[in-house]
Amino acid sequence: CHLARSWMPMLESIVDELQRDEDVNDDFRLWLTSMPTPHFPVSVLQMGIKIAMQPPWGLRANMQRSYANLPD
Repeated sequence: CHLARSWMPMLESIVDELQRDEDVNDDFRLWLTSMPTPHFPVSVLQMGIKIAMQPPWGLRANMQRSYANLPD
C-alpha cells in the first residue's frame, strides 16, 4: 500500500463491492499485507481481521527466527 498509494481508492471500492455481492462464496477470503501507512483505507481495516507481526530486531534475532522455522 505504501508503494501503490494511488490505487487505494480502487482497493476500497473492490473490497466494498465484494462485501455487498451476494454471489461471493462464503468460504472466500481475501488476504492483504501492508506496511503501516496513513493511506490505507480505513473502511478496509474496519471490515477485516487484523494481525500485526513485528520481526525481531537485529541479525542474531533474525537468524534465530529463521532456524526455528526450519522443518525437521
